Amino acid sequence: MSDEFQYDIAAVATELRIRPEILKKLLESFSNTLSEKIIQLDMLVPVNDTDKIRAIMHEVKGTGGNLRLTKVYETADTMHVAVKAEEPQNKILNLFEEFKEASNLFIEHIKHS
Repeated sequence: MSDEFQYDIAAVATELRIRPEILKKLLESFSNTLSEKIIQLDMLVPVNDTDKIRAIMHEVKGTGGNLRLTKVYETADTMHVAVKAEEPQNKILNLFEEFKEASNLFIEHIKHS
């Protein structure tokens, strides 16, 4: 995975038909929520609480997709599908690491923008 987060706020704002400053506020809000979700998942994934994991991943992939956060959406969707399919715990753990990496790139980008 790339170590750089790329996102064209002007293009996404145009696509979503909202002002860039509104999109920036939405991204900041989602960044904070995503940080909280990762903390929750850090506790849920090791104990394999699939119902709560699925609910969180469903929410994250929906918001990530709506905001056009491609890597966050893709990794959340992959993990959601795997949890739903009752994949082995070691696979879920690996997918969670990929999701955290993508999410943290986004979160750090927002913090420093």
